[in-house]
Amino acid sequence: IEHMTGGAENSLGQAASREIDVMGARAEAATVRRKRGSAVAGETTETEFLDAAERQFAENGYAGAKIRAIADAAKANLGALHYYWGSKESLFKAACARRMAPMIAERMARFDALSKSPASVEDILRAFFEPAFLSHRGDSLKRDLFCRIYTRMLTDPAPEVRAIVTDIFTEPTNRFVQLLRDACRNVDDATFYWRLHCVFGVFQHAAGYTEDIGTLSEGRFDTSDLDMGIENIIQFVAAGLTAPSR
Repeated sequence: IEHMTGGAENSLGQAASREIDVMGARAEAATVRRKRGSAVAGETTETEFLDAAERQFAENGYAGAKIRAIADAAKANLGALHYYWGSKESLFKAACARRMAPMIAERMARFDALSKSPASVEDILRAFFEPAFLSHRGDSLKRDLFCRIYTRMLTDPAPEVRAIVTDIFTEPTNRFVQLLRDACRNVDDATFYWRLHCVFGVFQHAAGYTEDIGTLSEGRFDTSDLDMGIENIIQFVAAGLTAPSR
């Protein structure tokens, strides 16, 4: 009887504990929603979640990012985080969209300006690449985080990430490709698109692995001079795109 009573008490205790957890999650989620009514408090709460998610995704990739670790880093109840975003995919998409939004807005603004008159290949390449390559150039910590999450987005094989990347980048990428195709009428379609494939590879590596050039060069020049770096990259890529077909 004592064993049965103890088991019943344990079951009741576990049920009560679960109920307390659920009530705590609901209370915290309600607090989050109330805070969102205040611009400052709401922004702070959302920023803490998204900052923690970014760090997890940048360091561990999509599959390795753990919701519990994100909640712990944001000092939030796990249930509240699930209630707020609903899924890891939704949280990752929100974090990526927030981080990429300024870059994409700048690209689109530049593309709009270039669409008003014939644009050079170099100007189109700069409009696409500079917003990423020069992002947060005055803040090394923010730049490092941007580069890491940008690289993760472009290389992570998870289907969820591929879908998010398509959703976020399709419009600016299509604009870029159309402008560039119009400026490279001296080559046929097959030649252009194979070269374009290489363009994306160059830009992706340069934006995500800038520090590698310092290792390769063994300190022979100032790798922190991003303006010099981008000029060399633009000249190299433009020459390859516009070279006569054989």
